[in-house]
Amino acid sequence: MTARRLVVAVACVLALMVAAPWHADAANRRAPRHRPNMPPGWTWPPSRAMRAAGRRCTEELTAMGVVWKRAPRAPKIAAPIYVPAMELGGVKLTSIFRKGPFAMDCHLALSLARAGEMLRQIGVSELRFSTIHEYRRIRLRGAKKHPLSRHALGMAVDVFEIVTDDGKKIVVEKDYRKKEPTLLAMERGIAASLDFRTPLTPGNDPRSHRDHFHLEARVDYEQVPLRTAMLWPVDARR
Repeated sequence: MTARRLVVAVACVLALMVAAPWHADAANRRAPRHRPNMPPGWTWPPSRAMRAAGRRCTEELTAMGVVWKRAPRAPKIAAPIYVPAMELGGVKLTSIFRKGPFAMDCHLALSLARAGEMLRQIGVSELRFSTIHEYRRIRLRGAKKHPLSRHALGMAVDVFEIVTDDGKKIVVEKDYRKKEPTLLAMERGIAASLDFRTPLTPGNDPRSHRDHFHLEARVDYEQVPLRTAMLWPVDARR
């Protein structure tokens, strides 16, 4: 190879090396952002870890004295059950709009049962809700693919009203802005619990949750590396 050809070859290689990062950046800019359809750690059909977690959950519910029944298979509920009495941890669950039975993931029932002691201590005897399981997606502005709501997984309940031990009905929509102490204590108690993800309330999401508390159970197989967890949008807890 002559000296002139060698110089040309080296120049071409250097040009490719300089251009490669730009092309990679351009490709990354063009590639659509991927949002998983289910939370990190979840698969469908349920993985072996999810099925094992469901068995442990029902065993713990039984040990706590909760009477439950296995529910028919439902789309995306990993461990579907019914609680015929609709009472967990000494706190009654009452539907405002719908008739039961209400299918839910066992982990939601377990989280509510564990929260019962805290709720009773602040004087809550009843949670009045609108929705537990409902197969739907979260509407994210600008997104082409909308992830599943936690309601689709049977892992969330929307509480619109609570009833206290003395029979007082407290309505989230009108009483939260008055800083009603029982509502605020419930919000703090759920937020501090390791059994729940951060609740969505009029306090932290007034746009979408001005009239109810959205409570979501937390499960072990959601424990994933931070980088993976960041793929699941913070505002998608609905």
